Amino acid sequence: MTTPLFYVDNTPYSQDDCDRIVSPLVGSGPFQNPASCRLAVCLQDTAHWLALCLWLKPLGASVLPIHPGTPLQAAQTLAKDTGCSHLLFGDNLRDAAPEALEALTNPAKGNGGELIQLSSGTTGKPKTIARSWRDIDRELTAYVDHFTEAQPLTPVVACPVTHSYGLICGVLAALERGATPHVVTNLNPRFILSQLRSVPEHLLYASPTLVSLLIRILPPSETLHTVMLSGAPLPAPVLNQLRDRCQRLCQQYGCSEAGCVALTPDVTKPGLLGTPLPHVSLDAGTSAEQPDDVLITIKGSGQQINTRDLGYFDAHGQLHFLARTDDTINVAGINVYPGAVEDVYLRYPGIREAVAYKQADSFAGERVCLRFVADAVLDIDQLKQWSREHLSPHQVPAFIEQVETIPRLPNGKVSRRLLSEAPAHTLAAEVPA
Repeated sequence: MTTPLFYVDNTPYSQDDCDRIVSPLVGSGPFQNPASCRLAVCLQDTAHWLALCLWLKPLGASVLPIHPGTPLQAAQTLAKDTGCSHLLFGDNLRDAAPEALEALTNPAKGNGGELIQLSSGTTGKPKTIARSWRDIDRELTAYVDHFTEAQPLTPVVACPVTHSYGLICGVLAALERGATPHVVTNLNPRFILSQLRSVPEHLLYASPTLVSLLIRILPPSETLHTVMLSGAPLPAPVLNQLRDRCQRLCQQYGCSEAGCVALTPDVTKPGLLGTPLPHVSLDAGTSAEQPDDVLITIKGSGQQINTRDLGYFDAHGQLHFLARTDDTINVAGINVYPGAVEDVYLRYPGIREAVAYKQADSFAGERVCLRFVADAVLDIDQLKQWSREHLSPHQVPAFIEQVETIPRLPNGKVSRRLLSEAPAHTLAAEVPA
């Protein structure tokens, strides 16, 4: 039997399988000259998407992967907005025929092809980011060389492989180190646990929300092997809970423009992002007391990226995250980092979610506000008193509101900016100074 190249759920796919999947496309339509092709792809069958991507990448084609849950009209709009010449939409490559598009933009074509991505950040407004496959190959080499702890592990990718985190770090990095990634598309938590049990020495790529859910249903006698976190660092109580249920908890940090730029194989405290990968250089503050914007410079191209994250390096050269620059709250000249406030409230019995954000204040310039979700209705007066015993005066929220849910953007992120713009009448309880 031919060695599997990757698994999707329980099905193995070899290189021969991938060749058969893409064979109907070879030499047809836009694929007569793949290097000139700028193709949007929205396929329900994950194996067909991966086979297509692995075929087109070395041929120098430019590809925009679109999440399989995207409706046709929305996929067409995304494809046109990003300058794609064709759209492949359907269940799989047997059913999907390339649809020629009249692009709304005419982007410069990258030499050697590009991976086109959409980044929504915290604003929810899509932004087109095109990275050359050459740059991605440099990131892959740096990622594999830097993350040696992953070498004996089997990646289990329980996140979209149409996104750079799942595709580059989960699938392509696994193939780079000679491993066979297991891609999970059935996101039933019990199915994912069964997949993890089938490969005891696993490296799980998943969203923090999904990892937290898996931990909650994991029997007390079991632990996960290795878990990678990405995105905004977790609050301290959540991080500590995960550390107790994993043999190893890792954190990686990056952005759509540069990919993964820092990684730690052992995240021991909130905000720890690890040491920089060798394909980039990073600038940040020199201590927690003197943080600065995290600036990325991609070696080779010289491209500079201001992440608008506030961070610093410690004495061991490890990067730490404090807050998004835009989210930092300046109370009468003193910086308040939302994560530091949220960590405290998440220790209060019954509180499951807490989001601190800012609003303008005529006296202090800005003031701290808080929304939280709890298992039961809490006494706000008691919470106010407790706040003063556990926070510095400038950190104590001026407004506290208990809500049923924290509103999130379509990408699942919380926008503190939108919370800041919420009408004042939605804020229920004011804490006297």
